[in-house]
Amino acid sequence: MTGWLRLAALAAALLPAIAGGAAAQAPEERAEALLSQVRSRSGGVLGIMGYNMTPDGSANAVQINRTDAAGRQEGSPTFTLGQLGAGFTLSESFPLWLEGYLGTARYDPRAVFTDLGTRRTPLRWNNISSTVGIGYDIRLGEYFWLRPILNLAAGYAASDASLFGSFVSFRTDRELPGLTDRHVNVWGAGGSLMLAYYDYRPARDIDVELRYTQLRLQTFGDTVPAARGGLDARTIGLWARYRWPSGLEAFGRPVRWVLEGNLTGYVGDQAEIMGFNWATKVGGGVEVDVGRYEIGALGLNLSRIRLITRYFFAERNVTGVSIGIGMSF
Repeated sequence: MTGWLRLAALAAALLPAIAGGAAAQAPEERAEALLSQVRSRSGGVLGIMGYNMTPDGSANAVQINRTDAAGRQEGSPTFTLGQLGAGFTLSESFPLWLEGYLGTARYDPRAVFTDLGTRRTPLRWNNISSTVGIGYDIRLGEYFWLRPILNLAAGYAASDASLFGSFVSFRTDRELPGLTDRHVNVWGAGGSLMLAYYDYRPARDIDVELRYTQLRLQTFGDTVPAARGGLDARTIGLWARYRWPSGLEAFGRPVRWVLEGNLTGYVGDQAEIMGFNWATKVGGGVEVDVGRYEIGALGLNLSRIRLITRYFFAERNVTGVSIGIGMSF
């Protein structure tokens, strides 16, 4: 088995939704309306954290926009999500599996968590999260493997104003609690169970992974009161890849064609915030063998680089296109 690294470079998706415009309000009134609706809608920031923290077989970026009844986009994108990750087996003699993911999100809480519509001002919230996993490969047959994985996750969310306030406090050594206190701290723990099929031959390579992941997320520390709580993020995903020689060469090695597909079902609490219960990505590209150059460190050498274009579609007419880079070690 080979390790892998999947990195998304670009994606765009549109999510049609109907939302009425709100009359102009004073800042205090808008803040109170927002907080009151955040409290009444479960999940909130945790729902987006659940999407970012859950390992995805084809990590990518998604941008979702909200439109009005006439089909016009309401202000800036409702939210943008991204994830990159890596995982590998240490060796065949000691098949310990290690993985790590980094997730990001930028969104308008007014549109995501409430019915107040999207603001045209650039003020947004930002999430960053990380997930690590350790597992063990159990061989079931010549091509089949069972991989139980223990996962731990942590995340942080803050508004643009809070980040700006933290920067000002750092540069001026002055406390601005009215700004810097508006953030969310999240930690999570859980596990995954993966059934994998790897069949590598000179004429073609086949990779198939069926994975179930469950993470229990919980806020902690000085999290803003309106966002405190817990959530169960559960997903089940099927990922497959088929590779075969193209007859071309690059760097003195064969170039291969690649086809990929991924189907993910969101069966946990995060589906309410995301707005869809399933998502599919299908695509293809090319793979170049660079193993002869022995690029790497710590016993991991880069062997192949893939450039993949994917079409993304999900429930409620969410569609888009992404361009990703994949690496095998």
